[in-house]
Amino acid sequence: MGIISTCIGLFFSCKEQVSPLSENYYKKGETIYFIPGGNSFERGSRKMEADINSFSVIRDVYARDKDNIYFMGCPQQFVDAKTFRLKGKIPVDQSHVFEFDGSPSATGACSKQQLTVVTGADPETYITLYDTIASLSKDKSHYFYNAQPLAVDYASFKILNENFVKDKNRLYVVTQKGINSLNYTTDKIDVLNNEYIILDGKKLLYYQPYQGIGVLETTLPSTNKIKLLDRKTVLIDQLVLIEGKKFEFTDVDAESFKILEGIGGNSFWSGDKNHIYYNEQPLSAADPKTFEVLKRAVAKDAKHIFVGDKIFEGPDVKSFRSVDKAKVNHDFEDDLGHKYWYRPKAGGAELIPVEKK
Repeated sequence: MGIISTCIGLFFSCKEQVSPLSENYYKKGETIYFIPGGNSFERGSRKMEADINSFSVIRDVYARDKDNIYFMGCPQQFVDAKTFRLKGKIPVDQSHVFEFDGSPSATGACSKQQLTVVTGADPETYITLYDTIASLSKDKSHYFYNAQPLAVDYASFKILNENFVKDKNRLYVVTQKGINSLNYTTDKIDVLNNEYIILDGKKLLYYQPYQGIGVLETTLPSTNKIKLLDRKTVLIDQLVLIEGKKFEFTDVDAESFKILEGIGGNSFWSGDKNHIYYNEQPLSAADPKTFEVLKRAVAKDAKHIFVGDKIFEGPDVKSFRSVDKAKVNHDFEDDLGHKYWYRPKAGGAELIPVEKK
């Protein structure tokens, strides 16, 4: 074993790192310990019963001795110790692919720190597809999601974007829990980006995973002109759609529409040639030609300062500006000596005056 000595902490005041391949396994006396990152004070530690003479690190949280494979310092019950290896980051032995679906812990019971078999996966051909869809993988015969085999047509299976996949039979939506079939034909599918698809030039689909909303469908009168502003915002002819929903103000001008702050549904401010919008509602007092966002829910034009959809009175509009809080103890100021802290609140923000000393 290539030993690296470190002397920190209390009980582990002088311990030896077993190998440069991992900062998780240490030797003290004649005992091996699993200590995540070498920090037992914050992350805990596990005293191991490993054979010190044959013990070696595989990589990261994986190690072995003459009898066992260790994961998180725990001997593994289901792996073949003689043929176990890491194929990239994938744990395999001669017959199985393994995964860990628990919560990693240096102090929890070893019965909860066990690698489990990915049912039906071939260790020689198994690869992950996490760069396209998290938790998706495949081997020579099957696709897997969350380590469970998918009942899809393997030969025709195709990833469309982060939210949708298809095979020759049907369209599927990708959720955190599974890949679920949808009742749509798949003859003609246009992929707009990682969020949106259009079916047969007529139906726009978007998946909203939060609040149980699911797949949102919008019927499109036409698709002559399509423009993507960001991954959540798309302009299709005279429709503005954000997170799969039509813009709330129906008279919005799609041709000149733009997001002024944030991304899509996370934006307070947007605008077109005629209006400034706060949370998709027109702000009649705001001038589109001189309007600028200062910080999140705070903005101004040539005549007014706005905090959300309300005009904020007091500061000098012309000189009112946001400042670098790393340099001063406030968020906004003007040339007349007014200073304010920014405080978020539900649906917007408020400005708190800094008392003059």
